[in-house]
Amino acid sequence: MAEMVASAVVGETLSRVSAFLIDQPEQKPSEQDDEERLEMAHIKMEAALRMSSRWQITEVPMLRWRRKLKRAAQECDSSLRHRKQRALELEDDDTRRSSFPRRVARAAKSFVSSFSCRGKADADESSSSSSSASSVDIRRLERFAEGASEFLRFVEFGGAPGRQHVFFNPLVGDLLAGKTLRYRALRGGRLYHLGMRPTRFAERGVEAMVWFAFQDLREPAKSINFRFMLRLSESSDVFGVIIECLRSAATPHFMAAAEDLRRELVQLPTQDFRWVSQFPYAEKKYWVDVHSTLTRWLRPDPLCCDQHEHDMLPSSMPTLSSMYPEEVIVMYLQCYVELSDEQRSRQKATENGRRRTRNSGSAPPLKLGALFIPHDSPISIEPAAESYALEVIDGKEQETVHKNLSLQDVDEKLLPKAIDHLCQNPNSRTYQMCLRSSHGTAYLCVDKAATRVPSSGRSKTAGSPSTQVWNKRMGRKQEGNGMEGWLEVSRDLLKLWAVRASDQLHGSVRSWIVNSPQP
Repeated sequence: MAEMVASAVVGETLSRVSAFLIDQPEQKPSEQDDEERLEMAHIKMEAALRMSSRWQITEVPMLRWRRKLKRAAQECDSSLRHRKQRALELEDDDTRRSSFPRRVARAAKSFVSSFSCRGKADADESSSSSSSASSVDIRRLERFAEGASEFLRFVEFGGAPGRQHVFFNPLVGDLLAGKTLRYRALRGGRLYHLGMRPTRFAERGVEAMVWFAFQDLREPAKSINFRFMLRLSESSDVFGVIIECLRSAATPHFMAAAEDLRRELVQLPTQDFRWVSQFPYAEKKYWVDVHSTLTRWLRPDPLCCDQHEHDMLPSSMPTLSSMYPEEVIVMYLQCYVELSDEQRSRQKATENGRRRTRNSGSAPPLKLGALFIPHDSPISIEPAAESYALEVIDGKEQETVHKNLSLQDVDEKLLPKAIDHLCQNPNSRTYQMCLRSSHGTAYLCVDKAATRVPSSGRSKTAGSPSTQVWNKRMGRKQEGNGMEGWLEVSRDLLKLWAVRASDQLHGSVRSWIVNSPQP
């Protein structure tokens, strides 16, 4: 009888140990289940992201939604890879360090110790805690995956092919369709050139580069060069946004140029605009490279702020970003500053002191450029300072740092100082001022014009032989999609202290100049 009982106990023990070993591959069904849940969530999110790339997303909320969904998909993929890698490492470790007899012994020992309820409860509690922490992350990722289908429905509704859009401004429809605007004309003694070129990004939406320049053939000192970049949406009014930005930049030294530019913009004959959709491959690649490099430098985070967030910043003075619409990426304005009689006299006296001969004509005006970057976020600004300005003369940064200045302060206090410096120092060529705030940067540069520009009182008539030759030369410069104007702006960018401080950006700008498509 005792032998039968002992035999039954041994048989039951071996049966349970064998069942334990057979079920060993299924030891952690929860781990496999978690992997399947993560894999399914990742498939849903990745499918929605890939499908959404077929449509053009222009609205900021949808761009934010897409970015969050992409980050969740990346997190899900990373977690899934980590789990699979860990499972492989554990499997290899068991194979390498354990033999079958040892596994039998451990299984038998585990069966014997299973009668200890306290130890088992502690182990279950620890395992449950770890599983719970993991399940929270999985459920969060599954919520993103469930929302992916809704995101895709919104994208399809807003950008389905064949849907008839009603655009607030007719320019936007052509730009969102990928067309480039070109306009050149000679009217009233001024040579005009206008261009708009869109570029599409999955993460940034559709952005456009705008360039507008006019050369005054009678009074070249009134010529203006303008560059602009913004993100487009179906409700964008490109000219309206530009005019609003010009009002914000209308400090005393820029007021006349901003008003002249605004007046010329609203008088452009839109019926004469020419739209182009086909380009040579080299030209298209060139402009995509230019736009991609600039936009990532000018606004690294394309969705860094909303318009209403500016009002929530605790600041006694507005940041530069709050002065412009949220979709604006950069604005560049270049004009000329006519010297006053006193400044002209000082400049003439300085040059005569160096025994340089001069004609009786007026002194050449100074070229004034301003680069406004609303969404630049300097990392070097002190927490206690809301903004600061520094000066750079001929590429050398000055020691004095002016704290808590506004754009108006820089225009009224530092710009006159820069103009006086260039008038009194013949060997000095450029004087730059950099204004940085917690969100937004402005670069102002006063540069000596390369050639003498006749004053309005001594300007040649448009019909004179010399003026006709000069007009033809300027006309040739404006050919080729405004490439000459763009290259001139690129050379001016090379002078900026911020560009010179960045080796990578400096190299990119130089390559644009060297490798520019031929007009």
